[in-house]
Amino acid sequence: MARKKIDESVKQKIVEARASGLSLKKIADQFGISTTSVSRIIKDKGPPKTAEKKTDRQKRIEALEIRIADLEKKILDLEAKQNF
Repeated sequence: MARKKIDESVKQKIVEARASGLSLKKIADQFGISTTSVSRIIKDKGPPKTAEKKTDRQKRIEALEIRIADLEKKILDLEAKQNF
């Protein structure tokens, strides 16, 4: 079955409704579409929520990687001093 074409202005209203805190079910009921369609529109058009979390997570990972590299350098320096 072919999908019903959803106008870009409607898609933008759906994204705004989700950003305001409405559930997928309420948005779907309001616009007369499935929750799957709402989810797909949010994924395609909306701001990526997981990107923010990944960014925060990536920052923590990078900070830990720098800390690990510093500690590994200190270990190598200590081992070099012990060998002399």
